[in-house]
Order: sequence, then structure tokens, then C-alpha cells
Amino acid sequence: MKLKNVLLTAVLITATVLNVNSQNRENKVTVEFASESEKLNKATGWEENEKTGKWVENKNVIDDRECPSYWVSHVSQNFKWLQFRTINQNDKKYYVFLYERLGGEYKYKSIQEDWQADKRTYFFILTTEEYENMKSKIELKSGENIKLTSKMNGYISDRFKILGGEHLYNEENLLAKITKTIEKPSYSESCLVINSQTTDGNDVLRFRLPESCYSAEKYMKTAYFEVKLEEFKTILTE
Repeated sequence: MKLKNVLLTAVLITATVLNVNSQNRENKVTVEFASESEKLNKATGWEENEKTGKWVENKNVIDDRECPSYWVSHVSQNFKWLQFRTINQNDKKYYVFLYERLGGEYKYKSIQEDWQADKRTYFFILTTEEYENMKSKIELKSGENIKLTSKMNGYISDRFKILGGEHLYNEENLLAKITKTIEKPSYSESCLVINSQTTDGNDVLRFRLPESCYSAEKYMKTAYFEVKLEEFKTILTE
């Protein structure tokens, strides 16, 4: 009897352990975009050339010279389109500043040869409070910089799309990256700097794409995108 009791106990313990360790295979749930604004497809990039003192104008690119199309991917401040979208996660609403731009890197970095351009979609996430505060300050047209910081930022690229899966350049992978970033923000902050003002009787908005907080405001003095304020406000979703 004692042996039977020992065996029965062993069976019960084994069954319990197996039950505890067993898990169903469940795909991780990612967020979805709840709404989106129109896309802004054009802004004038202005930069003062340090040597000549002249301001140089480029469409959708900030550079201190006339920027040819083959060089755009070398310049970090360029975009094809930008907009705001909203997402809801854990009963909290977030506003995502999205923009697509050209990027790239050298295949042989040590000798800077064989430049390989790629396409990237960047995201910069704000809380509802930060977003509403930004909208209020834009309406003031004070000419003072509005500096927005976020540790929830990143991008996806089409650089390795040939590998498929998580490397594909699509909305599914973008949302997966955004979901992961909200759950585990970056250690470093990026800053989005904008400035609304009235210049020569016109209401305009100046901005730079998110970048290192260390230099963002300094560069706003001599290099920025400019667009009519009413045009920029078309991307401010509710």
C-alpha cells in the first residue's frame, strides 16, 4: 500500500508540474492606428550658408547648398511626407508624429565607400497632455521655440526587405515597433522643435524633424523647415 501511495503521489506531482509549465501559443497583440490626419507633402527647407551668409532654399530638405536628388539621402533633415496618427494602448491615447524620409549608410563604413540609400518611416510618440499643450502654444504665434521631448521614438527601414518577415517595410511591422517602444521606451530622448510666428504679415510655422535634444534648438536659428501655419494645422488630428 505504501508503494502504491508513493507512486500515486509521484503521478499527481508530475501532472501538476506539466500543467503549470504548459502554455498556449498566442500571438502578441499589437496596437492599431485609431485615426490619422492628412499628410503634409511640402515644406521649404531653409539654411544659412556659413561661408556666404546667404540663405539657401530647398524643397523638403534642409541643406546649405542647392541639394541635388542624388544627395538627399545623405541629409538627415529631409522628408517625403509627415502626419499625426493616434493609437490607444492600455486605455491610454497616444499621438504619433510620423514621417517618411530617405536615409542610408556606406556598405564599407571604415573607408566610406558604396553608399546604399534606403527608405525609412520614423515615429515620435507624444502623450495626450503633451500633444494638447503643443496645439495651444502653436495658436499663440509667439515666436518662441516649442520643444517636445520623447523617449518613445524609432523607425523602420526597407533596407533588408528582401529577407521578408519582420524586415518588410509595411504598416504591420511599423505598429509592432511602436508597440514595443511604448512598452519599453529608449534610454535617450529625441526632441521635436517647432516655432509658430507672424513674419512679414504671414502666419508661419518653422520646425525641424526630431533629433538629438542637445543640438535641436541651436540649429533652429539657422536651419529649419517653414510652412504656412494653416497648412501645418491640417495634420493636427483631434
